[in-house]
Amino acid sequence: MTPNRQHKIEQVMSQRQKTLAIVLENVDDPHNVGAILRSCDAFGVGEVHLLYTVNKAPKNRELRSKSAASAAKWLKITKWDSVAKLASYLKKKKFKIAVTKLTGSAIDPAKADLAAPVAIVIGNEHDGVSDQLSKKADLNLVIPMVGFVQSFNVSVAAALLLYEAFRQRASRASAPKSSSSSRLAKRSRAK
Repeated sequence: MTPNRQHKIEQVMSQRQKTLAIVLENVDDPHNVGAILRSCDAFGVGEVHLLYTVNKAPKNRELRSKSAASAAKWLKITKWDSVAKLASYLKKKKFKIAVTKLTGSAIDPAKADLAAPVAIVIGNEHDGVSDQLSKKADLNLVIPMVGFVQSFNVSVAAALLLYEAFRQRASRASAPKSSSSSRLAKRSRAK
């Protein structure tokens, strides 16, 4: 490995958000899982939890799909088959559990504190987050929209929520600025 490659790996891994996790509950489509893993890597997610209580979790080779763009190898991924065990693990780590469920109590993610330790739960493409996991939640989030369709594809919803958490953390200086914004700043200073 070249010194430059080693430096890049160390730099990226040092920017992982140890207090930001995502939970995928019974997400069926491996391409959605792969796209979400790619977003997790992009936004520096510390942990990914795959909760499968209905079907089997995707195999490791499925997690390395084209849609994941090799992101899986850079993420800490844990598979679970029990809501209670996962919720207990997250609570012990002092993570709030934030679900995405269309109810009257759901709030805009911009109004929630996503800079605090939080695990964002993305539910199944058809059924959403289970009632069992919703009962363990501290927050219920809904992404505002004005169209006729009142839901996003799960991979899009995950990316939007992760971006909001990243934005809040960056604005509070608990997250690094993106590498692309630091490259732009260096270029503008050089001119």
